[in-house]
Amino acid sequence: MIAEWSREMKQVNLIQTFALQDWILVYSQRTAQQAQEFIKCILQVGRPLGVEVAKPKEIPLQNDSPQGFVGAIKDNFVQGRTQLVVCVLPDQKKDRYDAIKKYCVAETGIVSQCVLSKTLAKEKVVMSACTKIVMQMNVKLGGQLWAVDIPIKNAMVIGIDVYHDSLQKGTSVAGICASTNNEMTKYYSRVIFQRSSQELVDRLGPCFIDCLKKFHEVNKALPDRIIVFRDGVGDGQMAFVANHEVEQIKKSFSSFGPQYAPKLCFVVVKKRISTRIMELAGRNANNPPPGTLVTQGCTGKGTYEYFLCAQSVRQGTATPTNYTVVHDSSQLQPMHLQALTYKLTHLYYNWPGTVRVPAPCQYAHKIAFLLGQSVHKDPSLALADKLYYL
Repeated sequence: MIAEWSREMKQVNLIQTFALQDWILVYSQRTAQQAQEFIKCILQVGRPLGVEVAKPKEIPLQNDSPQGFVGAIKDNFVQGRTQLVVCVLPDQKKDRYDAIKKYCVAETGIVSQCVLSKTLAKEKVVMSACTKIVMQMNVKLGGQLWAVDIPIKNAMVIGIDVYHDSLQKGTSVAGICASTNNEMTKYYSRVIFQRSSQELVDRLGPCFIDCLKKFHEVNKALPDRIIVFRDGVGDGQMAFVANHEVEQIKKSFSSFGPQYAPKLCFVVVKKRISTRIMELAGRNANNPPPGTLVTQGCTGKGTYEYFLCAQSVRQGTATPTNYTVVHDSSQLQPMHLQALTYKLTHLYYNWPGTVRVPAPCQYAHKIAFLLGQSVHKDPSLALADKLYYL
């Protein structure tokens, strides 16, 4: 059994699409051929997906320096009108990519997409690659690709992960992604830069308040139930997280009045574990099928934890993900929380299949990685309600 649906995505309309009418394509002269191939393919694959794509404003550059790309975006982007900037990059030079992302994400709040020219030069895969790029651009503009049935209503799921800044030693970047709709496919994202090399987040309160305000703005009501999936916590930090971060979240509720006390569940997610789960088939031991859940036998005594193997693994040994509930006033049955966890592994829009952790965790990792690896500054709030970091 393979939990993957990339082939099916080519034949169905996406749930919510945005017409791409006003966009910019920046490329250097040496990648002009690949850029033209990209335009042709994008126009071709958009319509079957339900995405109407117009021809872009083309900006060919004489050189491919970081300053050349940033200058072209600065001179041609029209605030409030240009929807998206796409850059065809000749290679994987980090300084060029970082300069583009820093200008777009931190300085101006522009939705951007970078594409490698070598990806467009492969004739056999270019159509498939462009299909994925169209879907990714649609998501970055606020669209939805697919969804699963989520029975829990008026609930918010939050993913938190931490990345250590590659440029500023001793600085950590915490990504926080909170859902804003019942389908749990749209997210409001914030980041926290903190001067320490530890995984623990010290300024959660203000970010949670902003997330709750955004949820109220979209739904005209505050969430009744909040489920937090916290990634990147070691065994030795578990007790501290349970006390320190959960208390910060609880205190943030008081900003909305003494009557507001939503049901809260705080789950620590661990990927780096030694536990392995196998399925016996006669004398053979195989990887477990996607959706395999273990709630006893290898779980700790006196703890509320479970193991879930959500992903499909074709090579090597599958590693399950461990989920430990350190605080729970949600009144959710364990089976309902476990089912929600598995459903959320289907909703990461960068991969048409299940992933190892719930989508909000993966999104939190992506935003923390982008900010800590390339941008090194707070992102523009204009992008907070978009999945610009995919």
